[in-house]
Amino acid sequence: MEFSQVVANRHSVRDFTDQPVSQEELADIVRTAQQAPSWVNSQPWRVYAATGATLAGIKKRHAADVAAGRKGDSDLPVKPRTEWSPATQENMAALGEQIGAQLGEGVQEFQASQGRLFNAQAVLYVTIPVESTPWSFHDLGAFSAMLVLAAADKGLGAINAYALVMYPDEVREAMGIGADEIVAVGIALGHPADSALAAFAPSRVDVDEILTIKD
Repeated sequence: MEFSQVVANRHSVRDFTDQPVSQEELADIVRTAQQAPSWVNSQPWRVYAATGATLAGIKKRHAADVAAGRKGDSDLPVKPRTEWSPATQENMAALGEQIGAQLGEGVQEFQASQGRLFNAQAVLYVTIPVESTPWSFHDLGAFSAMLVLAAADKGLGAINAYALVMYPDEVREAMGIGADEIVAVGIALGHPADSALAAFAPSRVDVDEILTIKD
């Protein structure tokens, strides 16, 4: 697939089929993402891939926690939306409007999908060292973007979601991740389901709103 097509087709998929993602596909995705830019070639990222019985166990515990009303306690701090910048608050509000307009009565499924971790058939947990500098977070973003694009190039759907890392203690236990690593990003992978939820893709702001060119 042409790169422009991969980028244009990529969106956060929130509903996957039961078709598994192979270990070979996961390795290829990570191998491709390793070409992401990295400050001083530090490559701070590590990837832990959960599939099969391991992922089933994570899903079961996650669903139970959500049902019990357990509050999330992610490694990275969570900031109330009211404390974000005005521009980002506008974008988040627009997302809410698009969800209601496009999904209608399916809005409840939008929320419920998080509790079942989108029926993902694989989850990539991306970590960086606890001692990371702000530059490593640049690398983290670049690497995460490359992961979802590499997945899209294979015809797979992906979504970066807070729900995947909101209970890092359980992820650490299941995946053998040490306390010296930040469980920073979770990316759910799978084959997109034939549903409105899977197809939902929010719009982006016009490029003129974010781009300044001075000649």
